[in-house]
Order: sequence, then structure tokens, then C-alpha cells
Amino acid sequence: MKKTTLLLLFCLTANFIFAQTKKIDEVNTFKIKNSGAILNNEKDVDGYYFFYEIDKLKKGDREFAIKILDKNLTEVAQKKYVDNKNTFLMKSSFNNQQMMFAMANYKEKKISLLMFDKKAEQQPTIEIPLESKEVRYIQYLQQTGDFNVIFPVENKGFIFNKLEDNKKIGYSLKYYPTDGGKAWEYNSPEDSKEIVTINPIEANDKYVVAIEMARPGALSRKMTIRTKVLDINTGALLFQKEYNKESKPKLITNAFLDKDNNLLLMGEYFKEGDNIFDDKSLGLSTEVIDSTGKTLHENFISWKDDVSKIAKVDGNYLQDKGYIYFHNIVRTQKNEYYAIGEFYKRTASASGIALAALGGGNSVTQLTITNSVIFKFNSEFKLLGIQEFEKGKSRAPSLSDFGSPQLNAHALKSYGAFDYEYTQVDKLNDRFYACFIDYERIKGEKSKNAFKTIIYDEGKLSEDKIYLDNDSKDFRVLPAKLGNVLLLEYDKKQKSISLHLEKLNIK
Repeated sequence: MKKTTLLLLFCLTANFIFAQTKKIDEVNTFKIKNSGAILNNEKDVDGYYFFYEIDKLKKGDREFAIKILDKNLTEVAQKKYVDNKNTFLMKSSFNNQQMMFAMANYKEKKISLLMFDKKAEQQPTIEIPLESKEVRYIQYLQQTGDFNVIFPVENKGFIFNKLEDNKKIGYSLKYYPTDGGKAWEYNSPEDSKEIVTINPIEANDKYVVAIEMARPGALSRKMTIRTKVLDINTGALLFQKEYNKESKPKLITNAFLDKDNNLLLMGEYFKEGDNIFDDKSLGLSTEVIDSTGKTLHENFISWKDDVSKIAKVDGNYLQDKGYIYFHNIVRTQKNEYYAIGEFYKRTASASGIALAALGGGNSVTQLTITNSVIFKFNSEFKLLGIQEFEKGKSRAPSLSDFGSPQLNAHALKSYGAFDYEYTQVDKLNDRFYACFIDYERIKGEKSKNAFKTIIYDEGKLSEDKIYLDNDSKDFRVLPAKLGNVLLLEYDKKQKSISLHLEKLNIK
């Protein structure tokens, strides 16, 4: 479990016949989220990027470094960047062409978008001014450490999601191309009487799919959810689907293109009149939509009837297993779909109750996250099978004791509450690798953290694991060239980043 102890590889196992290491020194300040994998055109790992502070300079300036390594951890490039001490990094991302770093400065009331290519050559900087209310909102987000402001569009550009100080709170999606295309904006109405926020969940070479949430006031529990689909090249609204408690209440969580370039939306559906803030979902829904917004077909998969029957569970599947958060959906060459998720339940938090008794404001409930699970669907999204994989329990405090478990799960995902790390697809061999970190409690032995990989190969699912053993809190697992994993650890005392590339036990 990556929340308690985070890890370095236990590497003297007979199966580990290959290892490469790298150490980056003179790292004054580093956050592990400001690093990532660089992918090639086949979505295999081609290298890595790192952004970190090197030194504090005179007159309050700071010196930063952008370092690029190839897939074998050989240094490709390093460039330095100097900025003011009042500037901090909100978010970084990579779209397979360039890296974008969103730097905020409260004093100067601006956000600077820095862009670098794969050789760490800096591109023109984009400056975005901020209003006072927008600065206060960013300061609030800084306390949580979560800035969901950059959304990469693979091989095309970046979407910057900015809060707007309108009559109420609104938003602006700003698109910056990296492929020679045109920039555009899509904004919420300036005179809206609702608080309106938006969250892009999918972007490709045709569409941007974003979930818009609107409510009359900050404390209102009346919410309207709209799935908006924009043209990626122009920013024009192609169509939108509105879901509210009176008409097909849904919570859309995944979106992608099918083999015919139609848009497929997947999420949870609720009973007519239910509020997604409070009520339990009835099951999964899938909806296939063409480019005009016409629904081609729609499926509803009930937890109680359909899922429980296939899982061979008496009664309601959710009552026995808990809810499911789906992290990713993979389509195989057989045109079957595999949805990768984790079970979770809302449970009482002993520490939260104790703090509340002392007058603290903490939540008294938590999400308890358990086993991994994979749902298999056919090309029409009929449920074909369910396969579980055992995993230890993880716990994360609820953001609210009053919101539904589903909303808490979707909010906590951005805080790293789940054990899921990433999914890697091997198109050539029609395989995929879904990767998790698990905290194993072993009777009679010291508990261990394990890097677990669920492997799809030749139509079957299997599991492999390697054990990890370290107490560092500044640790991250990154995808590597197929069949490998990169282990990253930051040592604050030594001011260094250690990288360890290890081969998985995969034939």
C-alpha cells in the first residue's frame, strides 16, 4: 500500500537477472509527481523526464533543472531554468511531443506555462493573468497539493483548465497545440447564475470529452451534470448530454473511441429521482454516440441482477463486495473490452472518530479499498466475465461524510488514494499489464509491499508480483520498456534521486 510505506526493490531474488541504476545528484527540492515517462509512437516507454530545484540564488531567485533520460536511464539532455522564489510548480505533464509545466506566482498574479521538447529545448512561454479571487482559489488548492489543471492530448497539444472569476465561479478551457494546429478557448457563460466547473476525462485526435458540473451555490446539493464533447481542432461544442435526477441520472467516468470512431461513454446509472450526492448507483451504463450526438445503442448492467449473476453472488453484488472504481478500459485485438478497477466501501474511521470526539473537524468515515477486479465485455458491451485478484486493504479519509461513496471515490482518485498505478499495452503481442502496489500482511513475517501486475495474454488473465522493501515516503513506480518497471526514490538528506530499472517475472 503506497500510503504507508513506499519502497525500494528487494532485488536479490533469483528471478531478477537484469537491473540498471541511475543516480541524479544536486537535487535541492523534488516532488515525485514532477516526473514521468516519455512514450514512443507505439506507446512503449522511450525515456523519462524530471523537473526539480537545483539551488537558491541571490535576490530570491531559484534555479531549476529539466533532465531527460532514455529508456535505459542514459542522460539525453539537461537544461536549467531560473525563476522567482514566489513561483511554484502547480502541475507538469507530457503529451509525447512536449512537456508543459504550469508555474504560479501569487505576488505577480499570473500563471506561466513553460514548454520543453524531448531534447529539453525551451519553447515560448505562455503567460496567463489571474484575478484576486482566482489567486485565493489556487492558494486553497495548494493546501491539498492537487492541481488538476493540465490535460495532455497525445501528439497534439495541451488543455489548460482555468478557474474564471465571473458573476459566480466559471471556467475556461484553453487549448495550446504542439503539432502546428490552432489554439482555442471554450468558456462557461460569464453571466451564469450557477457555479460551473469542468473536468476533461478524454482527449484524442477527434474529440475532447469533459464532465461539466453546475449547481446554484457552493453548499447546494442540487447538481446538473453535462457531458460535453468538443472538436479537438476548433474547440467547437459538437454536442452535450445532460444528466440530472429527473432524467437518466448518471455519473460518467470513462470515455474513448470504439473501432468505428464512435464515442463510448461509461459510468454508473441511478434510479430516476435519485441524487448522485447521496444515493447508491444501480449499476454500470455504456452509451455509444456518433459524431452528431445521436445515441446508437445504450446498455445498462445491474449490480443486483447482471453482475451478481455472473459473479455467482447471492443478493446484491455491491452489498457483498462494495463499489468499484474503474481506472482504465483496454480494447484487445479480438474487439473485447477489459475494465480494470478496485473495490471500495465506506467504513467508519477509528482515528477520525477519535479526533472528532476531541473537537477536531476530521471526517469520521473512510474509503476502504480492497481487491482488484477486471470486467470483461464483448464488442457490444455485454458483460461476459468478472475476475478478482486478492489485494490488501488500503484506507483513505472521506472528503465528506455526507456525499455518496461514489463521489468521494472520484474526488479521492486525484489524491492517489487507490493502489492502481498504470496500465501498459503491448499492441504487437496483444497483451496488457495492469499494475498495482499492494501491502501484504504475511502471518509470522514482516509485512511487505508488492508490485503486482495483472497480465492479459492469449485471452487469459494471470498475476505476477515482485516484493518491494523500503521506508522512504518519496517514492514512485513508473512504467518502463515492456516487461520492466522503474523504481524512483528521492533522498532529501542526500539531495539525490535514485532510479532502479528491474525486469518483471513475465515470460
